[in-house]
Amino acid sequence: MKRGKRKTVWAYLDGEKLVDVVQAALDNNMMVDDLKKKLIAENPGHTVTFTVESER
Repeated sequence: MKRGKRKTVWAYLDGEKLVDVVQAALDNNMMVDDLKKKLIAENPGHTVTFTVESER
């Protein structure tokens, strides 16, 4: 069975790769959007960005 490329969401803190948001949300039994909000709230004064990337 062929599957398309898997995609995941990475969080970057001030341009440095921080965490795979999808995997962290699964590990913590949370929704991805809730974890994104939590990451932003826990890092005041820093730039938190999210990108969708293909897994290899």
